[in-house]
Amino acid sequence: MLGAGTLAAHPSTDARGALSNVEGQQGAPAIATNAQGGRRYRAFVKWGPARPEVVEIVARPLTGNMVLMRVEAAQTCYTSVDQVLIEGTPANNATVVGHGGVGIIEAVGPQCMSVRVGDRVILNLHDACGRCYNCLRGRSDKCAAQQGQQQQPIADFQGRPVVGRTGAMAELAITTEEYVTPIFATVSSAEISMLTCVAGCGLGMTMTNVPVEVASDVVIFGAGPVGLSAVMGAKVKGASRIIVVEPIPYRRELALKLGATDVVDPNQYRERKPVKPTANFGGPGTTLFEDALVTHLRDMTRMSFSRPWAGSGRVGPDHILEAVGGDRIRPRVHPQGPDPTGVTVLHQCWELCSEIGSIVTSSVGHPSNAVVQLPAAQWADGSKHHWPGTGGGTNDRRDSPRHVRLMETGQINMKALVGRTYPLAQAREAYQVAADRDVPATVVVPNLT
Repeated sequence: MLGAGTLAAHPSTDARGALSNVEGQQGAPAIATNAQGGRRYRAFVKWGPARPEVVEIVARPLTGNMVLMRVEAAQTCYTSVDQVLIEGTPANNATVVGHGGVGIIEAVGPQCMSVRVGDRVILNLHDACGRCYNCLRGRSDKCAAQQGQQQQPIADFQGRPVVGRTGAMAELAITTEEYVTPIFATVSSAEISMLTCVAGCGLGMTMTNVPVEVASDVVIFGAGPVGLSAVMGAKVKGASRIIVVEPIPYRRELALKLGATDVVDPNQYRERKPVKPTANFGGPGTTLFEDALVTHLRDMTRMSFSRPWAGSGRVGPDHILEAVGGDRIRPRVHPQGPDPTGVTVLHQCWELCSEIGSIVTSSVGHPSNAVVQLPAAQWADGSKHHWPGTGGGTNDRRDSPRHVRLMETGQINMKALVGRTYPLAQAREAYQVAADRDVPATVVVPNLT
């Protein structure tokens, strides 16, 4: 599993078939019409507080710029594990589970312009109309096309309308043109499916809002599929030192295989001593710490010479990428980090960052009442740069083809992240394995025979 390019297949699946573009898949041929109303297909659907089930749903007719794709692969993002595995998690609507996937367009609505029947496309986490205020300013990850608008039903189940624009845990996926990007490449769909959220996020952290520069020092907190993708992105960008902080041993080993220069187990540096605020640092109600992990990472990134007027003086790494977040479910075997809420890591990122360095945070799942405390003077009048946001600022329509090109040339290795593949009937098991962190990532192949 740890070897670059290795795929550990689930015993009931054929990894070779799952990683091919269409081999082993079943389904109707492309249909050059939008008359899809009444078409029945299986989907992993959640409704009410119960855990989702694989059920048969009935497609509604395509209108406007809607598209229908036969799903070839969909990755199981960790941020959905509570929705899938925890009984009682609410759902406002019957919803097809999933953050996106890869498939073949079988039908398009009458207003579609950029996709055709027969195209292989990636169904992205974010839409991108290309015309709204945010898209025109390079932030298509915050496209206004669907913000504040009620999701339109795509199908029906037992009299209930079903929604799910990015729901690809199904034999078919119905969405709008803003969400899909044509992919013209020979890379397998299982590998490309990693870009729909996790890998696109990790690569975006290094290549989009805060591009990592040549010869820089980078510290990455977390070596899940987001952090491991950030490792590969930092290597492509020419970072000289890539340090990964991760509690799970096999993930540290995989990080080294994918380009990290050093790895650190945070559980070996758990000590945090409170430091009394001074007149110039902190203030009433502020809690400051002397953190053993921060101290160790500063020592690792210390410059090799000490001559300020000859270019030294940096304390801390150039860039810090955070891909940890809060644990939604405790893994059954693998160790957790020192703080399962993920809040301590956010403090450590700020403390570790050099005076003019950059911090990119992308995690979710922190407790709803969690607070990050920062010295007011540093926050208001300092020079550290902080870029937050799921996706790392990735512009899916622009960046997904770029990332696929990097896969084709062997500069990044998404095959190493696809730990196991599962048929749709075992979608819940795929999410359980992702929650337990037994492999870097799992992929569901809905039409696998």
